[in-house]
Amino acid sequence: MSRGALPSRPGGPGRGAVGIDYTLGPGHAPGAGRYVRELVRALVRTVDAPALRLVEFGRARRPMEGAPLGLSGPDVVAPYERRRLPVPRRLLPLLAPVIARAASRGVRAFHRVDPAMPPRVAVPATLALLEFPASPEALARLGESARAASALVTFSRAAASRAASDLGVDSSRLHVAPVGCEHWARALGEALDEYPRRPTRDVVVLGAVRRSRRPLDVLRAFESLRARGVAARLLVVGRPGDAAAVWREALAASPTRAHVRWIDQPDESRMPDAVAGASALLHLADDEVSPVTPLEAIRLGVPVVASPLPAFREVLEGTARWADPGSPDATAAALADALEEALDGGSDARARIAAPALRSTWAACAAVHVRAWEPMLRAPESAAAARAHDPHPKKPR
Repeated sequence: MSRGALPSRPGGPGRGAVGIDYTLGPGHAPGAGRYVRELVRALVRTVDAPALRLVEFGRARRPMEGAPLGLSGPDVVAPYERRRLPVPRRLLPLLAPVIARAASRGVRAFHRVDPAMPPRVAVPATLALLEFPASPEALARLGESARAASALVTFSRAAASRAASDLGVDSSRLHVAPVGCEHWARALGEALDEYPRRPTRDVVVLGAVRRSRRPLDVLRAFESLRARGVAARLLVVGRPGDAAAVWREALAASPTRAHVRWIDQPDESRMPDAVAGASALLHLADDEVSPVTPLEAIRLGVPVVASPLPAFREVLEGTARWADPGSPDATAAALADALEEALDGGSDARARIAAPALRSTWAACAAVHVRAWEPMLRAPESAAAARAHDPHPKKPR
């Protein structure tokens, strides 16, 4: 596809292009990187999608470059271009006017993945609400960006409700998209139906080792499980986070340390095998507003034990086993009970386990984004620019 001027395409008179902050797509495998990468992969395969300008800010490694981006192939139908601003990221705040021009050039709307980047644009902006930060300062900055956005895309009804109540976003600007979860199933292809679970009966934990994911509760539960005589292995796949030091110390002293493996530098290309071959996923979280991680495991037919967060219950009620928080001893016993049930049911047909996740596709996610952008793409350019500079964003209630 062209890296220069965007080609013309169907869509009716006055329909413009959408700019997308694509920085994390090629540069970061999980999380926001996977979201924007898979969103764009779906958009360029959607007949009625707008033309796209993918803007990358800063110099960064691009470990996901090439085939993982999915930007080529006979099924790519929507025109796009990639534009890079290759300056050190530490200088980006000093180059706000340059960034604004690069983000706004030739588009009717711009989609933010990072609420702070780009600092401002001269067209209406939409924002993907991927998380609610813990610090009051970061939450206040998110609120400013969210209220200034022409539309906000969330990935659960729970997140939309919090955006309205905590950030002061008008409900008319909120769009709830199903988060896609079929990317690992796509990588495994037809082999998924017959994919063997590893004989080590792995309980897999995904994500950075952070306090909010309660790694010590995970370890206590696994110790309780092994003490019952359940032969299993704990496979932790995630980079060091703010609980890494405590986790290392607890693991070194654990009687189950010989049965725990921590992959602290995950290889994205090996993730489908790591998860599909597991016997259960354990996903504890204090506060997440997207069900993507448990959905990814469910889509591969892997039983899930998870925290009963509203965003998880919306799509996994009746499928996942819930681990209610409590005292450390009670939590360990309850988690061990749930894990033992999941491991005992691990021979269930993958298709039955995966069924609730089949509606959560990246194509369905992309369709919600297109609907959010459509009024901006159809609006006269002068009106669109005026909305982008609304001097009276709604304040939090």
